[in-house]
Amino acid sequence: MSDTVLKLHQFDRPANDGLPPAPAVTLPERFGMSKLRFRLTVAGLLALALLLLLWRNIFIPIGSGQSGVLWSRLDGGTVMDRRYGEGYWMIWPWDRMAVYDLRLQDMRDTVSVMTSDGLQVSMKVTVRFAPLPDELTVLHRSVGPKYRQTVIWPDVIAAVRHVVRQFKPEDLTVLGEAELAAKVEAAARNSVQGHWVRLDKVLITEITLPPRVQAQIQEKLADEQKALAGPFQLRQAELRRQSWRIEAEGAREFEDRAHVSLLKWRSVDALEKLATSPNSKVVVLGGSGATPFLLDPGGSAPVGQPKRVEK
Repeated sequence: MSDTVLKLHQFDRPANDGLPPAPAVTLPERFGMSKLRFRLTVAGLLALALLLLLWRNIFIPIGSGQSGVLWSRLDGGTVMDRRYGEGYWMIWPWDRMAVYDLRLQDMRDTVSVMTSDGLQVSMKVTVRFAPLPDELTVLHRSVGPKYRQTVIWPDVIAAVRHVVRQFKPEDLTVLGEAELAAKVEAAARNSVQGHWVRLDKVLITEITLPPRVQAQIQEKLADEQKALAGPFQLRQAELRRQSWRIEAEGAREFEDRAHVSLLKWRSVDALEKLATSPNSKVVVLGGSGATPFLLDPGGSAPVGQPKRVEK
């Protein structure tokens, strides 16, 4: 029993019995720094990592033609008495900066609307607008950055439907895109500007009617053209009738004064022209009151078929 206890005590002894323990190497000593310098270095690296992580929330760029509205988490929310201009701005990472574009912008799309008789037409609508700079903070607090989809486009589409509902499809083609767009713009201007946005222009670039309506409009236009051409044709016929009457009166007055029929006079005139012609011809003269006729032996008329002489 005693031998066993002695052996156990021998195993419990340290190998360097009687020597002092080796001192432990600290982390600053491994990097060759003092404790203070090591702590400052670690704190600086942590601060740099935090700064890189929160860079986008601290340094806010505001580009050309833009303006910013600040929302302060610890200072009452939206800052109403100030808007931030172009450049780089530094804010607390727990605050938020909303950047708005103050330049002229546009939205466009194809919309379907109903006319007064219940037919559906398609239109390509474009709207140009810009936020009011002096009302930007109110716009941000009341509507927000999605004001285009929230107030502008719905107001314009409502105005388009209100105006188009007053017309028939054929009236839209007569009215035209420009005049229709002017009516829509007048209807939408007050509503849009009531939401702190300036409405610049409303454009309608194309109106597409149903095929059946287009065919009916074409038929109607053709009928209108025919109706407009009717009085013109009657006028032309009246002028021809007057011309014939004047010619008839002139012929009758000639026969009364010359005591010779106009037909016989023209026959004599034709004979005079034949006499001066260098071509060879055979002129056959009939009896009293007969009209002379010409035989052209070298022409296209067959032999035995006379050709009447005309002036």
